[in-house]
Amino acid sequence: MAQCNTWDKPHGGCVQTCERKNNIKAESTGVRAAFFYPAGGTYKGYWLRNQHHRYGVKESPKHFIYDGQWCNGKRHGYGTMRYRLPNGTAERLYVGEWRDDMKWGEGKQFFRDGVYYGWWERNRRHGLGVMWYNNGAIYMGEWEADVKHGIGVYFYQNGNRYEGHFARGFKNGEGTYYHMHTGQIQKGMWENDVCKASMVIDEFRNQVDNPTPYPIPKLGLQDPDKFVCQLFQRYIANAFKPTKSFNELICLNFAHKMKSFTRFEPRTILNSKFSFDVKLPCTCKKVEQLVHLNL
Repeated sequence: MAQCNTWDKPHGGCVQTCERKNNIKAESTGVRAAFFYPAGGTYKGYWLRNQHHRYGVKESPKHFIYDGQWCNGKRHGYGTMRYRLPNGTAERLYVGEWRDDMKWGEGKQFFRDGVYYGWWERNRRHGLGVMWYNNGAIYMGEWEADVKHGIGVYFYQNGNRYEGHFARGFKNGEGTYYHMHTGQIQKGMWENDVCKASMVIDEFRNQVDNPTPYPIPKLGLQDPDKFVCQLFQRYIANAFKPTKSFNELICLNFAHKMKSFTRFEPRTILNSKFSFDVKLPCTCKKVEQLVHLNL
């Protein structure tokens, strides 16, 4: 706002001298039906001092759509991230909690190799979570820095399962492997998915469809507990490995993908018959229509 204070008449003309009383810029607060960004993308929803606030729907130039809560221009609260397909529909990518513009809290995300439901921190899987893989495998347990790290259970697609320690995304430390088709239980120590020392016993070989031809003889050591303790002690530290940095995690994910091409595993075996009573949300990835915001 400008306020006039004097009048001058140089050279027969009138000149108005003004003085600025404030320097307040225009601000947008409230609800707007649509705002179009110069570089592409739109936003429909509420504003507070030129920032997205409360609730709104924003679509980026690359057709990623966020529908949910905002706080001072950042995604904060509960929201859904979608991707617009060429046919006009949108598929869900993430549904859950956000904090400071990052996935943080309880949420569910659809990956190319499966679906994850659990806890997040700073856009990474962190805490307790469940991962359903497309090949039929399931992991239930602890995560840290976006990889399996801590105590967990991994159900293989052929019915076997592993219960024990994970570190940096691999089986590391003490664990138990259940051979469901042969009726054997293998207790041992793992290092980067490789069993270094173990003991195998016939636990339920008479109750399976494909038992081993000969049973395992009984252990004849004088002090088996001491022998096992000394055998496992050298690998116990693997269960407490620290997590890797962000760059190391990229290399780790690449190693996981390459490792799947070198494995020789049967593909004709049905998925796991092991049943467990855990009430979890539906993992169906349905293509849904866009919801138009009427303001």
